[in-house]
Amino acid sequence: MEQQEPSEHRTGSRQPSSELLTTLHHLSAPQEQGTILCRFRYGAAEPLCVHLHLLLPSGQSGRWVIGRDLLLAGTERLSGEGDVKVWPSRRREGSPSLYLHFRRPSGKATFIADLTEIRQWLERTYTVVPVDSESLLTDWDNLAAMLLRPPA
Repeated sequence: MEQQEPSEHRTGSRQPSSELLTTLHHLSAPQEQGTILCRFRYGAAEPLCVHLHLLLPSGQSGRWVIGRDLLLAGTERLSGEGDVKVWPSRRREGSPSLYLHFRRPSGKATFIADLTEIRQWLERTYTVVPVDSESLLTDWDNLAAMLLRPPA
């Protein structure tokens, strides 16, 4: 059963945001261990990014940050290169699926989500920050400083 918790709200910094709590299915895990909750979060404070917080059964968590445009494109066709790839699958049985493939030096994982649910949530994020207005809200100086900061 899919769990959904969409919420348009304001964070402590008074920036509008949208969240979705949903179930992902890990392709490589045994069926009884393959269901993982994931919180998708989008906010005006970081208008180019979607944050994914995987709530693993072990109590650990995994976090990914991907581009909203990459995720949206992945609902229509293969999108992304390198560490993150997203693509749709319209299986004959069941509902349409969205594949999310993540790669790190320590390993890789592929998850399946409900395509319709993710697409509907993504469409709601455009009420938080409309298309083509992301650059107006981006703090370019802060972003440049973060990208130029030496690794820890």
